Amino acid sequence: MTELQKDPITRGDFLGFGLLGTVVGAILTIPPVAFVLSPVIKTDLLGESDIDEGWQEVASVSDIPTDEPASFTIEFPIEQIYAGPDVQNQFPDEKRSDEEFTLKNAVWLSWKSEINHDTGKIAKVERPSFLDEKSSGFSESEREELKKNINVLSNSCAHLGCPVRWLINLDGKGEFLCPCHGGLYDINGTYEGGPPPRDMYRYVNVKIEEDGKLYVKHGYDIEPGLDKQQPYVV
Repeated sequence: MTELQKDPITRGDFLGFGLLGTVVGAILTIPPVAFVLSPVIKTDLLGESDIDEGWQEVASVSDIPTDEPASFTIEFPIEQIYAGPDVQNQFPDEKRSDEEFTLKNAVWLSWKSEINHDTGKIAKVERPSFLDEKSSGFSESEREELKKNINVLSNSCAHLGCPVRWLINLDGKGEFLCPCHGGLYDINGTYEGGPPPRDMYRYVNVKIEEDGKLYVKHGYDIEPGLDKQQPYVV
């Protein structure tokens, strides 16, 4: 009988080649993935950002409805950095992109409200009465009162970052709903149900000028201990 030809590659060799292929694939994959995820890594892990830290106008306080939130779009300028600190120090003229970029964010503004826990509906709206008489020329104390009573919320759901929507259900109750996984919040951004681990994100740097214009800086209320993630809109 003719002797069967032996397989020149043993099982051990096959597994070895498979492992080698995995290592090579990882080496080739990690750099492009790291490049793509660089903004997320810098923002979420390193606490760094190329986003402009200046004040951005959102809207006038007179544009905020009495008993429901309103959404406004703002654009944060971004300065793209292509090198680390050492290279930036040696070549300061070549560390940044010549192109101009902006990052769009949606901001929800509303008046802070007391909620009737039996019906879930708004029982009282903390809207200062002096707004019935004027829409500008606010004193410093009036601006502080306005700022204290306004919700300035990120549009990004605290679960996985989907943009939330304001909806009125069949019972007449209004709430923010995340269409991706069903996260629910009341008008104040307080968590009501679903998978989100916390309330909606709030802008922590807010100011109101004498003319009634509201401004924000890029930055959110990140709660220590519970989670360290930021809105996925960066």
